Amino acid sequence: MNKDLIKGILILSAVLLALFVGAVATADHGMDKLGCIFRALSHGIALSNVHGVCGL
Repeated sequence: MNKDLIKGILILSAVLLALFVGAVATADHGMDKLGCIFRALSHGIALSNVHGVCGL
């Protein structure tokens, strides 16, 4: 793979992650929800089920 392509993908991923974290952090109880999302994912909850588990 081209190094520039890998760099571009990493930069795009970082920007999207920053936007997601910023949006969740500014929402009502955003930090609690963000913590719930990370705990659910780290304990093996499927990404499609996080919405129901964390009450998003």
